[in-house]
Order: sequence, then C-alpha cells, then structure tokens
Amino acid sequence: MQLLLIRHAQSANNLLYQQTGAKAGRHPDPPLTPLGHRQAQALADHLRQAQGGPLALTHLHASLTVRAVQTAAPLARALGLPVHAHADAHEVGGLYWGAWDGERGPTPGETPAGLRAHCPDLRWPGDLSPDAPWDGGFETDDPVEHADRARRLLGDLRARHGPDDRVGLVTHQLFAQFLIAALLGSDLPRLPATLRVNNTATCAFDLRGDTVRVGWINRHDHLGGHLGGALVTA
Repeated sequence: MQLLLIRHAQSANNLLYQQTGAKAGRHPDPPLTPLGHRQAQALADHLRQAQGGPLALTHLHASLTVRAVQTAAPLARALGLPVHAHADAHEVGGLYWGAWDGERGPTPGETPAGLRAHCPDLRWPGDLSPDAPWDGGFETDDPVEHADRARRLLGDLRARHGPDDRVGLVTHQLFAQFLIAALLGSDLPRLPATLRVNNTATCAFDLRGDTVRVGWINRHDHLGGHLGGALVTA
C-alpha cells in the first residue's frame, strides 16, 4: 500500500502550549480549536483537488481521540470515504488526568455515539464494545511499548490493504515518530532526532516492494500563511 500519515489539526492543548509554553491545564482529550477546524477543512479541500494524483486516497483511518476524529471528518466528507477508527493510533501515553512528568492516571475516551457526533462516517473498531467508551489507551513512558504499538498498527494496516490502496491515517506528533521509525526499519524504538510534523501536515510512504520509499515529511503547503498558526509541535 501507499501510506499518508496525517497529524491532527490544532487542538485546544496545542493552543495552550503555544500561549503558555507549558502543559498545565491540559485536557485529556481536547477538541480542535476554531483554527484547527479551518486547517482540517483546508487539508480536505487540498486532498479532494488531488484526487487522481499522488495524494489521492482510497481509505481513511484515524485514532479514537476527539481531535483526530474531528480532523478526519471533513476528509471523509470531501473524499466520500468512511473513517476506520483504531485504538492503537492514539498519542503516546494515551488519555490521562494529571501531568506526564508527575502523578497521573487513566481516563476513558469518548463513546461511539460521541465520536460519531463529530464524524458520522466513523466506523468503530470491531473488537471494542459498540456502546461503551474506549479505554483511552493509557500507557507507561516506556518507548519500547510505544514502538510495539506502532508495529502492531502498521501490521494491521498491511494486513487490510493491498498494493493498489492509498491509505490516509490521522494520528499524532509523538506517535508518528514511532510509526516513522518502524516504517524505516530502525533498530531503535524511535529515531535519534524528532522529525517535525505540524498540525495537518502529511508524511508519505510507499510500502510496495521490499524497500519503503519516503515521498516527503511534514508537507503542509495546503495551509498557506494564514492557517499555519505557530505550527507548534507540542
């Protein structure tokens, strides 16, 4: 398959970090900001115009966070595709109350009905309860755990899709680092340096054949100057 990694649009936590430089007051499962919704729509418009070219998508997948589902919603409308949700595609750490570097604990995510209110085209994972919220994916800060989850997710996508499929996956900045390392066959859980992936930026990979080919990293020309914001990565 060909894979397009898509970072979600600007979330309330992204804006908080941009304004304060800190994570105090963060929301466990933040929604998009008004700017984030405009960024997501800009990406959807861009990909709709690209149908038939190298950015044309045949399938859409997303994590079960509110910000990822809200980002995927305009893509689904623009491309006429359902959004297949994945419990393994969430951000590093999962959903939690408290501070990443202090006391913290698990908190559940949205229900299927709650997420479909944002994206009616969402397809709930078959291995999760069709009525209960997902568990939020809380995990330790062990990079090996994140790397295992990245390989598991990529293995699932490879099993689902063939060489003619062009797959878009809406995911997250830090988890994308583990996905990229796994795609490139790195012996390390993640790459030695963090690759910048801005809000709604895309990273393209061609998985056909024996060698993974990188098309681009952090492409966000669809935003222009007026929708880029500060292009924060946190």
